[in-house]
Formats: sequence, C-alpha cells, structure tokens
Amino acid sequence: MTTKVSATLFNENLRCNISADLPVPLYHQLYSLLKNFILDGSLHHGEKLPSEQELAQIFDVSRITAKRAVNELAAEQLVERARAKGTHVIYKYSPKPVQAPLVGVLEEIDSIAESSKATVLECALIKPPQSIGVEFELQPDDRLFHLVRTRNRAGAVFGYFDSWSANVDVPESTDIFINESRHQYFRESGMRVSHITQTIGAIGASASIANHLNVEPGAPLLQLVRRSFYQDGDNEILVDYLIALYNTDLFQYRMDLKLD
Repeated sequence: MTTKVSATLFNENLRCNISADLPVPLYHQLYSLLKNFILDGSLHHGEKLPSEQELAQIFDVSRITAKRAVNELAAEQLVERARAKGTHVIYKYSPKPVQAPLVGVLEEIDSIAESSKATVLECALIKPPQSIGVEFELQPDDRLFHLVRTRNRAGAVFGYFDSWSANVDVPESTDIFINESRHQYFRESGMRVSHITQTIGAIGASASIANHLNVEPGAPLLQLVRRSFYQDGDNEILVDYLIALYNTDLFQYRMDLKLD
C-alpha cells in the first residue's frame, strides 16, 4: 500500500523557497528541493508525490515547470512514473548510524559555542508547525521553546540553527545564548538527555537561509539534524529537535572514532 505525500510537508519545511527572483531556473529549484527531501528520507520509499498540477499549485509555478522537475527526478531513478498510477519514490533511504559516546557529543556542542558568537533571531514559546508537533507527539495546544540563531567566528557567519525544545522556559535575556551553548541553559533548567541521534547530509541553500549565511541561493550546505531523547522507563521521549545548516567553506564536521 502506498501513501500520498501531504502538501504540509512542503509548506512547513524551511527549505521550501522557490522564487523567480533567483538566478537558478524554477524547474531546477523545484527538482533540487524534491531531491533533497528524497535523499534525506523526508519522502519515503513508495510514497506518492502530488500530481504535476498539485505541485504547480503548491509552489506557484507552471505545470510545465513541475513536469520538468519530476522528469529530472525520474531520470536519476529517484522516482518512477506510471500512467494512471502517478509518481512514486523508488529511492530507499537507509541511514547507518555510527556509535559514539554521548559525553563526547555534548562536549563537541559546548566547544563550538565557546569558540564562536551567536546572534539570536527568534526566542519564544510558541505552537510549532504540525511536522514538529508530530515529532514530539504534542497535543493541539501544546507549546515548545523555539530558538533560531546564527553563529559566527572572526566575523564570518558559518552556521544557522533552528531548534525546538520541550519543557523549557524563555530566559529573561537572550544574551545567555551569545557565548554559550543551548545545552548549558537546558541543563540548568533541568533537562536530562540520555540518547542523541544525528543525521548528516547536504542540501542547497534556500533564499532566506542563503541571506543569513552570506552565500548564493542553491549553494551547498552541510545539514545536521539532531534529536535528543530522555529515557523514562521503557519510553524514550524526544526533548529537543535541532536543524543545523553550515556553510561548507567555513565549517567542517569532524569525528574522531576509535575501535573497541
């Protein structure tokens, strides 16, 4: 049985920026965005894409533009098109996690914060978009702590960070996030973390993200998605969700792993 992708996935995701003002052709912008969704697992194997007409309406482009974008995906064998059946994802996403000590991950987070300075773009307790609410299994009226920042080192902005956190209050001043990590504040607020998963991939910079990182739209960015959990008996509860986007000219993610 196949499922059809909801337009909500596109409308609520920070990567959804298709603009005629950019130098990149519209069909290629749409193709790149859909390809990113497929490669990072947001669009699952077997899922049915919206029709060409629906894609055109979602992204405010012509049907010809939508058709060309989907044809590019089919040419790369990421999707399969069939008359009367629609277009389905045939790429199988299968991440293979690397095991690493949790303490080392937290030390790495603190180290980045100590060696750089943050600019806070948003800090509020708000109702999250549906896609984030599903991650946290929230009730309709629940709120999460939303923090959006950029980080710079020696005057150069190297990262954009968009995070959602549970059971965290808004601090009296956002200045605490300028020179220290969020996790320092979270620890002081009583948040406990027992398990972290990280997924690292690559995406093209949207127009808004490109503006914050001082890169061209479509420039390659390193994307890190980090989920932090707390173990409560037999249940693992998501307490923090972070999307970090890095300018690859200024930042590299290095891991030093040793065999047991």
